[in-house]
Amino acid sequence: MAKRHQFGVDFVSRIRRMQEIIMANSGVDEFYEIIRLILAKYFAEGNGQTELPDKTSCDQLLTEHGPEIAFILDGVLELQTPDSIFDEVRRVFGTTSIRGQDFTALDQAFEQLTSRSYKADKGQYFTPRHVIDMCVEAVDPKPGELVCDPACGSAAFLKSAHSYGIEKYGNASSLYGFDYSHRACQVAKVVSLIGTKGAINVEQVDSLRLPERTLLGEAGDTIEALMGPDFPGFDVILTNPPFAGDVAAETFSAAYDVARVSGKRLERDVLFIERCIRLLKVGGRLAIVLPDNKVSSRVFRDVRLWLGKNSEIRAVVSLHRYTFLPYTTQKAAVIFAVKQAPSLSPYESEVHFFRSDAAGKSSNGSPNYRPDADTDAPAYRSLDHDLDEIAPRIRSVMCAG
Repeated sequence: MAKRHQFGVDFVSRIRRMQEIIMANSGVDEFYEIIRLILAKYFAEGNGQTELPDKTSCDQLLTEHGPEIAFILDGVLELQTPDSIFDEVRRVFGTTSIRGQDFTALDQAFEQLTSRSYKADKGQYFTPRHVIDMCVEAVDPKPGELVCDPACGSAAFLKSAHSYGIEKYGNASSLYGFDYSHRACQVAKVVSLIGTKGAINVEQVDSLRLPERTLLGEAGDTIEALMGPDFPGFDVILTNPPFAGDVAAETFSAAYDVARVSGKRLERDVLFIERCIRLLKVGGRLAIVLPDNKVSSRVFRDVRLWLGKNSEIRAVVSLHRYTFLPYTTQKAAVIFAVKQAPSLSPYESEVHFFRSDAAGKSSNGSPNYRPDADTDAPAYRSLDHDLDEIAPRIRSVMCAG
C-alpha cells in the first residue's frame, strides 16, 4: 500500500514551526539558527542518535566539526536559541532524520527560510525536483566531466547530478556551483556537505561578469578566474537562471552579443543564455529552464537566432502550466543544446519538441502521486508526471555523435 503521510511535507512544516518559535521569542537570525540546528542533527545522527541532543551537546558537535562548517555560517558556530525556548524547538524537531530526507524536502525547507519576497522580485523559484532530474538524465553527466550551474541557488541540479553519477556510473562528475547571493551559497554548501560529503564546489560570484578589462581595471572575480588559467570550459551546464530582473542594456552592450539584439529592455535570463554558451567547451551540453516567452515569443526571435548560430538546439520541452505551482504561475520550457563554434547562420539541426501533459501537481500546487506510489520516494519516481518518459528520448539526441 502507498504511504500517504508525506514525510517530506511534515519536515517542511516542522522547519516552518521552528522558524516561527525562534522569530517570535528571540532576536536570533532564524536563517542561520535553523542551519545550525540542521547541522547539529546531521552530526548527531552520525553518532547514532535519533533525536536532536540537548543544547550543550549540540554546541559540542558544532564546535567539533567547526573546520567543516565555518565556511557555511556567518558568526559563531554555537546555537543562539535562548534556553527558555530550546526544549520547544527540540520537541518540534522530533526524530526527523536529516540523513534520510529526500532532498526535495530539504530544498523546500531552505525555500521556506529564504525571503520569498526577495526571491519573487528576482524571479527565483524553487525548481521542482522531477524537472531537475529530467534535465540531468537527458544530458547524462559522466565521471571526469566538469558540470556547472552558474545560478545554483540551493545546488539542487548539482546534487541531482551527483546522485545520478553515483547510481549510474559509480562515480560523479566534478561539480561547480556559482551564485550571486551569499545566503544561496551558504545553503548550497549545506546541501553539498549533507548530500554529497562536500563534492560540490560552491563559490559566491556574479556569474554574469565577464573576464574582460573595464574602466576599473581587470575583472578578476569571474567564473573563469575561479576555475584557473587552464580552464577548458565546462562539459555540462544545468541551470534555471532568475526569470526576472531587467538590466540596463548599456551596461552589457559592449560585452554581450544578445544585448545588441534585445533592444532597450534586457532581461537577466537572456544574458544567462549567452553566458552559459560562453562557459561551455565546444561540444558541451546545456539544459536551461526558461520562461515560455523566450522559446515562443517573436520579441525574442533574435535571441533564439543567436543561440542557433552558437549551438545546435537539440530539444525543447514545454512544461505543464502547473509545474511551478504554488510558487508561480509562470509557464516555462527547457532548452537542450550542444555548443558549436560560432556560425554566420543558424546550425541546421533537427529540433525535437516535447510537451509535458502531466505535471505531478494539481491546480493548487499540491503533489499528485502515481497509483500506489511511495510518497517518501524521490519526486521523479513518485509523482504522476511524464518527464521520465521524455528524458531518455532527449538523451538519445543530446549524446549522439
